[in-house]
Amino acid sequence: MKVLVIGLDGATMDLIKPWANEGKLPMFRKLMSESCFGNLESSRPPVTIPAWNCLATGKNPGKIGCFSFIQKASGSYDFRVYSQTVEKEEDIWDILSDKGRKVFILNAPNILSAYKINGHMVAGSLCTNEDKLTYPKELGEELRNLNYEMDMTDPDIFGSLNDKEFSRRHKEITEKQCKVLFKFLEKPWDFGFFVFTELDRVQHQLWDKKDLLLSHYQNIDTKLKEIINKIEAQGEKPNIFIVSDHGFGPNKKAFLVNEFLINRGLLELKTTPFLNILKKVVSFLRKPAILKMISPILTISFIRPLYRSVTQQTGRTPIQWDRTKAFSYASWGTIYINSAGKEPEGIVKEEDYEKLRSEIIDELKKISIKAYRREDIYNGKYLNLAPDIVLDTDDNVNSVTSKVGYGSEFVEWYGGSHRFNGTFIARGPDIKENVNINAQIIDLAPTILHMFNTPIPKDMDGSVLKEIFKDNSPIAKEQIEYKKSDEKDKIIKGLKKLKSLKKI
Repeated sequence: MKVLVIGLDGATMDLIKPWANEGKLPMFRKLMSESCFGNLESSRPPVTIPAWNCLATGKNPGKIGCFSFIQKASGSYDFRVYSQTVEKEEDIWDILSDKGRKVFILNAPNILSAYKINGHMVAGSLCTNEDKLTYPKELGEELRNLNYEMDMTDPDIFGSLNDKEFSRRHKEITEKQCKVLFKFLEKPWDFGFFVFTELDRVQHQLWDKKDLLLSHYQNIDTKLKEIINKIEAQGEKPNIFIVSDHGFGPNKKAFLVNEFLINRGLLELKTTPFLNILKKVVSFLRKPAILKMISPILTISFIRPLYRSVTQQTGRTPIQWDRTKAFSYASWGTIYINSAGKEPEGIVKEEDYEKLRSEIIDELKKISIKAYRREDIYNGKYLNLAPDIVLDTDDNVNSVTSKVGYGSEFVEWYGGSHRFNGTFIARGPDIKENVNINAQIIDLAPTILHMFNTPIPKDMDGSVLKEIFKDNSPIAKEQIEYKKSDEKDKIIKGLKKLKSLKKI
């Protein structure tokens, strides 16, 4: 049994299906005719982190303690990278590796530092230390020889490129990633997991330029053909999953959540005259008509970084904590209650907490913003770390930002933004053909463990997608087995943690 997971960050069936039907994506069209395919419902919020974490663990954010790239540290107003606030949960490759399966992981966004595994690992684009990019460490030299590039990480270079060069660079990065993938496919493996980030990056910037965007989907289409041809030339027929962490759509309208809270007397800012002037300037520059006029100027090498610096300054929200009941720091729709006894300068009493949450959610509903209490969408040991309220985006409101100073709760925006409906394609000797299916992002991990006849942890939230398997496949006939939690497992997990911390 071999299983390969091909991650396409941000890929949406809203574009793949029509373009495939029109013959513009021939490999996608072929794959869908030979597979089970449909939408893959993302996490809440539908953001790269926690979506890939949920996919890799089969668990909701409340069980893995991961709600966004950065999240509020308990008992503090500090926001930190999520991995610094919780213990790491087992990913699917950890479980398979422990069972003796050979695995490789390449560019998984939820891997910030490579670690020991039964195989090879290359961390994702959030890895900031080259010494922690690979396992084994000597793999780094092989990557350097292949001129590997995980992402465009320099914001000044990234921000100074025109659309044509921006497009070319991302295709170049995908080409480099493919070279490494092909090397991994030549090594012994049972399970492989890798992610192309190209589609996510270009859709944020190029969503309204469909011809250019199509060229990127066609680039991925070509790469999929090359990958599958490479595998089949080696005489192998693995089961292949092509998945995305979330979908994509137009970003026409943004909701300014902190402006909403200010207007209702729930948040008060410190007075900073210079910052207020900057915000008014940026508010003017962000208007679509103005942005269109100044776009040619922004391609000048020293202008774009200056523009980015100014806009980043205005994203900081100087809060008067002793006069604030609720606040948002995230750009994807989360609200925290400034609770007394929980936050350093909290003012909302415990008996008023639920009433305030209900009032905020009701007020959001009046302006067509759907919002949830954290316990309505999450559960698990890290529920207390979750934002108190989580907002949804949809076709009405496409994105959420915490920036202030725009003088409005809604602003016109640009580019593309995330949607809940990601991509799911499953193809292989054990998979049914030309069947539509809708799945959840947490279903992938238990499904793959079942395929390897490996007991599934009881605390996984996802379900085995038995409906995708051919009736005559042994996998379809196999009973789903769940792992029995015992004291031995806890001891092994504890020893692994101590070893990772270099205490034993």
